[in-house]
Amino acid sequence: MKPTITNAFNTLSAPSADTSPDRPENWPGNAKRGNDDQSTFIAPSNAAPNSHRPLAGTLSPMQADLREAEFGWSLELSPIHAVDALQALAEHLPESPRYNYLITLEQSSWRQGADELQLASIADRLAVTPLERLNDNVIVVDQAGLQELVCLCDSSRLLVVAVDGMVDARDAKAMCDAIDQGKSPLRAELRAMWAAEVVGNRSLVLHSRSKVVAHAVVASNFQHYLAALLSKPTKSFAAPQPWQIERLLDNTGILTVRSIETQIEPGSIDVGVNTKRERFTQPADQSLIYDRPSNSWHDEG
Repeated sequence: MKPTITNAFNTLSAPSADTSPDRPENWPGNAKRGNDDQSTFIAPSNAAPNSHRPLAGTLSPMQADLREAEFGWSLELSPIHAVDALQALAEHLPESPRYNYLITLEQSSWRQGADELQLASIADRLAVTPLERLNDNVIVVDQAGLQELVCLCDSSRLLVVAVDGMVDARDAKAMCDAIDQGKSPLRAELRAMWAAEVVGNRSLVLHSRSKVVAHAVVASNFQHYLAALLSKPTKSFAAPQPWQIERLLDNTGILTVRSIETQIEPGSIDVGVNTKRERFTQPADQSLIYDRPSNSWHDEG
Protein backbone atom coordinates (compact mmCIF):
# COMPACT_ATOMS: atom_id res chain seq x y z
CA MET A 1 0.00 0.00 0.00
CA LYS A 2 1.48 3.34 -1.04
CA PRO A 3 2.22 5.55 1.99
CA THR A 4 1.30 9.20 2.13
CA ILE A 5 3.67 11.92 0.93
CA THR A 6 2.53 14.31 3.65
CA ASN A 7 3.19 13.60 7.31
CA ALA A 8 0.46 13.81 9.96
CA PHE A 9 2.93 15.19 12.53
CA ASN A 10 3.50 18.33 10.47
CA THR A 11 0.03 19.69 11.28
CA LEU A 12 -0.32 20.87 14.85
CA SER A 13 -3.54 20.13 16.67
CA ALA A 14 -4.68 23.11 18.72
CA PRO A 15 -7.55 22.03 21.00
CA SER A 16 -9.66 24.68 22.64
CA ALA A 17 -9.81 25.04 26.40
CA ASP A 18 -13.01 23.00 26.49
CA THR A 19 -11.44 20.08 24.62
CA SER A 20 -8.10 20.01 26.42
CA PRO A 21 -6.90 16.40 26.75
CA ASP A 22 -6.01 17.12 30.38
CA ARG A 23 -9.67 17.66 31.33
CA PRO A 24 -10.91 14.29 32.69
CA GLU A 25 -14.20 14.46 30.80
CA ASN A 26 -12.30 14.82 27.52
CA TRP A 27 -9.96 11.86 27.90
CA PRO A 28 -10.17 9.51 24.91
CA GLY A 29 -12.83 6.94 25.64
CA ASN A 30 -13.48 8.47 29.09
CA ALA A 31 -13.54 4.95 30.55
CA LYS A 32 -11.86 3.18 33.45
CA ARG A 33 -8.84 1.13 32.53
CA GLY A 34 -9.37 -2.58 32.55
CA ASN A 35 -11.97 -4.66 30.78
CA ASP A 36 -13.85 -2.20 28.57
CA ASP A 37 -17.12 -3.80 27.47
CA GLN A 38 -18.41 -0.64 25.83
CA SER A 39 -15.37 0.34 23.79
CA THR A 40 -16.70 2.26 20.81
CA PHE A 41 -15.48 3.86 17.61
CA ILE A 42 -15.28 7.45 18.85
CA ALA A 43 -12.30 9.60 17.88
CA PRO A 44 -10.37 11.54 20.56
CA SER A 45 -12.19 14.79 21.25
CA ASN A 46 -9.03 16.88 20.91
CA ALA A 47 -8.38 15.71 17.34
CA ALA A 48 -11.21 17.31 15.39
CA PRO A 49 -10.17 17.88 11.77
CA ASN A 50 -11.10 21.57 11.89
CA SER A 51 -8.85 22.26 14.88
CA HIS A 52 -5.54 21.89 13.06
CA ARG A 53 -3.20 24.77 12.38
CA PRO A 54 0.41 24.74 11.14
CA LEU A 55 3.10 26.07 13.45
CA ALA A 56 6.65 26.32 12.12
CA GLY A 57 9.19 24.24 14.01
CA THR A 58 6.58 22.41 16.11
CA LEU A 59 5.17 18.94 15.54
CA SER A 60 1.86 17.62 16.77
CA PRO A 61 2.29 15.44 19.88
CA MET A 62 1.89 11.71 19.47
CA GLN A 63 -0.83 10.42 21.78
CA ALA A 64 -1.63 6.75 22.38
CA ASP A 65 -4.15 5.20 24.74
CA LEU A 66 -4.36 1.40 24.99
CA ARG A 67 -6.81 -0.53 27.12
CA GLU A 68 -8.15 -4.05 27.42
CA ALA A 69 -11.60 -4.83 26.11
CA GLU A 70 -13.90 -7.84 26.00
CA PHE A 71 -12.91 -8.57 22.39
CA GLY A 72 -9.17 -7.98 22.92
CA TRP A 73 -7.60 -4.51 22.88
CA SER A 74 -8.67 -0.99 22.00
CA LEU A 75 -6.10 1.58 20.86
CA GLU A 76 -6.55 5.30 20.21
CA LEU A 77 -3.63 6.89 18.37
CA SER A 78 -2.99 10.28 16.80
CA PRO A 79 -1.77 11.81 14.61
CA ILE A 80 -1.76 9.28 11.80
CA HIS A 81 -3.09 9.23 8.24
CA ALA A 82 -5.53 6.51 7.21
CA VAL A 83 -3.26 5.02 4.57
CA ASP A 84 -0.34 4.93 7.03
CA ALA A 85 -2.44 3.17 9.66
CA LEU A 86 -3.48 0.47 7.19
CA GLN A 87 0.10 0.23 5.92
CA ALA A 88 1.26 -0.46 9.47
CA LEU A 89 -1.38 -3.16 9.90
CA ALA A 90 -0.40 -4.74 6.57
CA GLU A 91 3.29 -4.78 7.52
CA HIS A 92 2.89 -6.19 10.99
CA LEU A 93 0.09 -8.66 10.34
CA PRO A 94 0.83 -11.58 8.01
CA GLU A 95 -1.96 -11.28 5.49
CA SER A 96 -4.05 -14.39 5.02
CA PRO A 97 -5.25 -14.99 1.46
CA ARG A 98 -8.65 -15.62 3.03
CA TYR A 99 -8.90 -12.10 4.50
CA ASN A 100 -11.65 -9.85 3.21
CA TYR A 101 -12.44 -6.32 4.28
CA LEU A 102 -15.70 -4.61 5.10
CA ILE A 103 -15.21 -0.94 4.29
CA THR A 104 -17.25 2.23 4.61
CA LEU A 105 -16.06 5.80 4.18
CA GLU A 106 -17.18 9.38 4.06
CA GLN A 107 -15.44 11.76 1.68
CA SER A 108 -15.95 14.97 -0.26
CA SER A 109 -13.38 14.76 -3.07
CA TRP A 110 -15.24 12.45 -5.45
CA ARG A 111 -18.33 14.23 -6.73
CA GLN A 112 -20.94 14.08 -9.46
CA GLY A 113 -22.17 17.60 -9.94
CA ALA A 114 -23.13 18.97 -6.55
CA ASP A 115 -23.47 15.52 -4.95
CA GLU A 116 -20.76 13.48 -3.26
CA LEU A 117 -20.27 10.03 -4.79
CA GLN A 118 -21.13 7.04 -2.66
CA LEU A 119 -18.50 4.38 -2.02
CA ALA A 120 -20.08 1.86 -4.42
CA SER A 121 -19.99 4.42 -7.24
CA ILE A 122 -16.36 5.24 -6.51
CA ALA A 123 -15.54 1.53 -6.62
CA ASP A 124 -17.25 1.26 -10.01
CA ARG A 125 -15.21 4.16 -11.38
CA LEU A 126 -11.99 2.56 -10.14
CA ALA A 127 -13.00 -0.84 -11.57
CA VAL A 128 -12.99 -2.34 -8.08
CA THR A 129 -15.50 -5.20 -7.98
CA PRO A 130 -16.99 -5.63 -4.48
CA LEU A 131 -17.22 -9.15 -3.14
CA GLU A 132 -20.41 -8.09 -1.37
CA ARG A 133 -22.46 -4.89 -1.37
CA LEU A 134 -24.61 -4.18 1.66
CA ASN A 135 -25.65 -0.75 0.40
CA ASP A 136 -24.18 2.14 -1.60
CA ASN A 137 -21.76 3.03 1.19
CA VAL A 138 -20.86 -0.35 2.72
CA ILE A 139 -19.02 -2.92 0.61
CA VAL A 140 -16.70 -5.89 1.07
CA VAL A 141 -13.46 -6.01 -0.94
CA ASP A 142 -10.24 -8.00 -1.12
CA GLN A 143 -6.77 -6.68 -0.28
CA ALA A 144 -6.20 -5.19 -3.72
CA GLY A 145 -9.55 -3.41 -3.68
CA LEU A 146 -8.86 -2.03 -0.20
CA GLN A 147 -5.52 -0.59 -1.31
CA GLU A 148 -7.06 1.01 -4.38
CA LEU A 149 -9.88 2.68 -2.47
CA VAL A 150 -7.83 3.91 0.49
CA CYS A 151 -4.98 5.27 -1.62
CA LEU A 152 -7.24 7.16 -4.02
CA CYS A 153 -9.94 8.42 -1.65
CA ASP A 154 -9.19 11.22 0.78
CA SER A 155 -11.69 10.21 3.43
CA SER A 156 -13.01 12.28 6.31
CA ARG A 157 -14.02 9.04 8.02
CA LEU A 158 -12.82 5.57 7.11
CA LEU A 159 -13.80 2.30 8.76
CA VAL A 160 -12.30 -1.06 7.81
CA VAL A 161 -12.93 -4.47 9.37
CA ALA A 162 -10.58 -7.35 8.49
CA VAL A 163 -12.37 -10.71 8.45
CA ASP A 164 -10.71 -14.10 8.10
CA GLY A 165 -12.90 -15.66 5.41
CA MET A 166 -15.79 -14.72 3.17
CA VAL A 167 -18.21 -12.03 4.30
CA ASP A 168 -21.80 -12.36 3.17
CA ALA A 169 -24.58 -9.79 3.51
CA ARG A 170 -25.70 -11.16 6.88
CA ASP A 171 -22.16 -10.94 8.31
CA ALA A 172 -21.76 -7.40 7.02
CA LYS A 173 -25.14 -6.32 8.42
CA ALA A 174 -24.36 -7.79 11.85
CA MET A 175 -21.10 -5.84 12.03
CA CYS A 176 -22.72 -2.62 10.81
CA ASP A 177 -25.55 -3.01 13.32
CA ALA A 178 -22.99 -3.43 16.12
CA ILE A 179 -21.21 -0.24 15.04
CA ASP A 180 -24.51 1.66 14.87
CA GLN A 181 -25.19 0.54 18.45
CA GLY A 182 -21.80 1.83 19.62
CA LYS A 183 -20.30 -1.66 19.92
CA SER A 184 -17.23 -3.16 18.36
CA PRO A 185 -17.72 -5.20 15.15
CA LEU A 186 -15.35 -7.74 16.72
CA ARG A 187 -18.11 -8.59 19.17
CA ALA A 188 -20.54 -9.29 16.32
CA GLU A 189 -18.20 -11.40 14.15
CA LEU A 190 -15.80 -13.92 15.70
CA ARG A 191 -13.75 -14.10 12.48
CA ALA A 192 -13.06 -10.34 12.55
CA MET A 193 -9.38 -9.93 13.44
CA TRP A 194 -9.18 -6.15 13.67
CA ALA A 195 -11.25 -3.08 12.96
CA ALA A 196 -9.77 0.35 12.27
CA GLU A 197 -11.50 3.70 12.11
CA VAL A 198 -9.67 6.88 11.09
CA VAL A 199 -11.46 10.21 11.52
CA GLY A 200 -10.32 13.40 9.80
CA ASN A 201 -7.48 11.41 8.21
CA ARG A 202 -5.73 11.91 11.53
CA SER A 203 -7.07 10.01 14.54
CA LEU A 204 -7.10 6.19 14.69
CA VAL A 205 -9.27 3.91 16.80
CA LEU A 206 -8.11 0.30 16.47
CA HIS A 207 -9.86 -2.75 17.88
CA SER A 208 -7.68 -5.85 17.74
CA ARG A 209 -7.75 -9.41 18.99
CA SER A 210 -3.98 -9.16 19.50
CA LYS A 211 -2.16 -6.80 21.86
CA VAL A 212 1.02 -7.10 19.79
CA VAL A 213 -0.77 -5.63 16.77
CA ALA A 214 -1.61 -2.49 18.75
CA HIS A 215 2.00 -2.19 19.93
CA ALA A 216 3.25 -2.61 16.37
CA VAL A 217 1.01 0.17 15.04
CA VAL A 218 2.28 2.57 17.71
CA ALA A 219 5.86 1.51 16.94
CA SER A 220 5.30 2.26 13.27
CA ASN A 221 4.15 5.78 14.14
CA PHE A 222 7.57 6.47 15.69
CA GLN A 223 8.98 6.16 12.16
CA HIS A 224 6.64 8.92 10.98
CA TYR A 225 7.59 11.02 13.99
CA LEU A 226 11.31 10.87 13.17
CA ALA A 227 10.60 11.44 9.48
CA ALA A 228 8.75 14.67 10.33
CA LEU A 229 11.41 15.66 12.85
CA LEU A 230 14.29 15.34 10.37
CA SER A 231 12.37 15.93 7.10
CA LYS A 232 13.35 12.54 5.70
CA PRO A 233 11.41 9.62 4.17
CA THR A 234 9.68 7.39 6.70
CA LYS A 235 11.54 4.30 5.52
CA SER A 236 14.84 5.96 6.47
CA PHE A 237 14.12 4.84 10.03
CA ALA A 238 13.49 1.50 11.68
CA ALA A 239 10.54 1.18 14.04
CA PRO A 240 10.99 0.32 17.71
CA GLN A 241 10.29 -3.27 18.65
CA PRO A 242 6.71 -3.97 19.81
CA TRP A 243 8.05 -5.14 23.20
CA GLN A 244 9.65 -1.73 23.69
CA ILE A 245 6.27 -0.09 23.17
CA GLU A 246 4.68 -2.63 25.52
CA ARG A 247 7.18 -1.70 28.23
CA LEU A 248 6.19 1.97 27.91
CA LEU A 249 2.44 1.34 27.84
CA ASP A 250 2.43 -1.17 30.69
CA ASN A 251 2.64 1.68 33.20
CA THR A 252 -0.65 3.49 32.58
CA GLY A 253 -1.67 2.46 29.06
CA ILE A 254 -0.96 6.05 27.98
CA LEU A 255 1.91 7.36 25.89
CA THR A 256 2.64 10.94 24.77
CA VAL A 257 5.59 12.21 22.72
CA ARG A 258 6.30 15.93 22.25
CA SER A 259 9.00 17.39 20.03
CA ILE A 260 10.06 19.77 22.82
CA GLU A 261 11.18 16.71 24.79
CA THR A 262 13.21 15.18 21.97
CA GLN A 263 16.97 15.76 21.85
CA ILE A 264 18.75 15.38 18.51
CA GLU A 265 22.46 14.50 18.64
CA PRO A 266 24.84 13.60 15.79
CA GLY A 267 24.78 9.91 16.71
CA SER A 268 21.40 9.50 18.38
CA ILE A 269 17.93 10.90 18.96
CA ASP A 270 16.61 10.78 22.53
CA VAL A 271 12.81 10.73 22.36
CA GLY A 272 11.21 11.68 25.66
CA VAL A 273 8.05 9.71 26.39
CA ASN A 274 5.44 10.69 28.95
CA THR A 275 3.42 7.83 30.42
CA LYS A 276 1.57 9.93 33.00
CA ARG A 277 -2.02 11.07 32.89
CA GLU A 278 -0.84 14.66 33.36
CA ARG A 279 0.93 14.37 30.05
CA PHE A 280 0.90 18.06 29.10
CA THR A 281 1.77 19.46 32.54
CA GLN A 282 4.49 17.00 33.62
CA PRO A 283 7.88 16.24 32.02
CA ALA A 284 8.61 12.99 30.19
CA ASP A 285 9.34 10.12 32.58
CA GLN A 286 10.61 7.55 30.04
CA SER A 287 12.63 7.61 26.84
CA LEU A 288 13.38 5.71 23.67
CA ILE A 289 16.76 6.32 22.07
CA TYR A 290 17.21 5.96 18.34
CA ASP A 291 20.81 5.05 17.40
CA ARG A 292 21.49 6.64 14.04
CA PRO A 293 24.53 4.54 12.93
CA SER A 294 22.85 1.20 13.63
CA ASN A 295 19.29 2.31 12.70
CA SER A 296 17.94 0.72 15.91
CA TRP A 297 16.18 1.69 19.12
CA HIS A 298 17.19 1.30 22.75
CA ASP A 299 15.22 1.96 25.91
CA GLU A 300 16.00 2.44 29.58
CA GLY A 301 15.28 -1.19 30.34
